[in-house]
Amino acid sequence: MLSMTLWLLTFLVPLQIFLGDQHGLNTAAYQPAKLAAIEARWDTQPSFPLTLFAIPDPANETNRYAIEVPYLGSLILTHSLHGEIKGLKTFRPEDRPPVAIPFFAFRIMVGIGFLMLAVVATSWWLRYRHRLFDSPWFLRLCLAMGPLGFVAVLAGWTTTEVGRQPWTVYGMLRTVDSTPPSLTGGDVLASLMAYMAVYLIIYPSAAVIAARLVRNGPATAPESVAPIESGRPSAPVNVELLPEGKTL
Repeated sequence: MLSMTLWLLTFLVPLQIFLGDQHGLNTAAYQPAKLAAIEARWDTQPSFPLTLFAIPDPANETNRYAIEVPYLGSLILTHSLHGEIKGLKTFRPEDRPPVAIPFFAFRIMVGIGFLMLAVVATSWWLRYRHRLFDSPWFLRLCLAMGPLGFVAVLAGWTTTEVGRQPWTVYGMLRTVDSTPPSLTGGDVLASLMAYMAVYLIIYPSAAVIAARLVRNGPATAPESVAPIESGRPSAPVNVELLPEGKTL
């Protein structure tokens, strides 16, 4: 099962990274404010860097403690060393999404994606060395990676939903205008609490059951049955032997 999963991930992880890149190009074209928030890009400039880490400061429209790679942001987001995307200062303050939440959520999602790619690449090397199932550290790593796919999904969902604010329909309908008068904050809170309760019941239960199955191991194999000897039978079936070798 592990081998089959890793072979499947060999194709799916690079495909997911490629599709994410294509989605980024689409976001730059149709939701530029979201992309600017994801990258914490305040100014419109060509050949902009990729911000690996920063603490966005919306009040001063800048980033603190930024760690950047020159030109890489332009190359990834526009496929050109000299491309540019619109900065947040291009948009009115009331039309800008929150910056910190999509900025960090996006990096969590992408970081998990490339960590998965590293695990897949490691599996290739171990498979080549015929040590895929004989490397306890790698097996523990695969086990630890299990929940990260769900974390990546949540981080991607957070990036999408927070990044499109303040719009329900981008550029046309604001979130504040799309809720019916009958919907109260208490209704929303009750709905969220119900979802959280379901998740808090289902996922810990599934984790406990999975851990129990792993701890118990596979079912005991049935005892081997003694092989039937081939050859001519010593006497025909249903034949009664009489003294002196006579038959009835």
